Amino acid sequence: MERIVARSMLILGFSLVLVSSIYGVWRLSARASEHRYGWPAVWRVACVIATLRISALWLGQAVLSRADWLQVPAYLALMLGLPEIYIVRSARTAPFRWAMLGSVILAATSVLWASAFFWVANRLRLKARRGLS
Repeated sequence: MERIVARSMLILGFSLVLVSSIYGVWRLSARASEHRYGWPAVWRVACVIATLRISALWLGQAVLSRADWLQVPAYLALMLGLPEIYIVRSARTAPFRWAMLGSVILAATSVLWASAFFWVANRLRLKARRGLS
């Protein structure tokens, strides 16, 4: 029982450090802007996406070790890591290693998700401007 509590506290502590680090990077990259959709905005959104997805991964992993009704919300929280989390499914037998590898994958692909989001936003904005002309 003590190992489970210690491991849960370690995961929670790591999650808090990770979230506050990502938030700090996001705040340091903040600049006054007027509707810019360039790389600074991509980095900001990527930090938010990574924070949400990695926190959900670690919290879901911590709660899955319990044998009660909280496994259902934990499983749903782990769904935020799809589809990238399938890349590290071979490490699923070692939960800590799986969560660490999943965090790296989710952090890297959050930049791709943010880039795709802004690509679509820029396309929609260009179509709206052409429609007004």
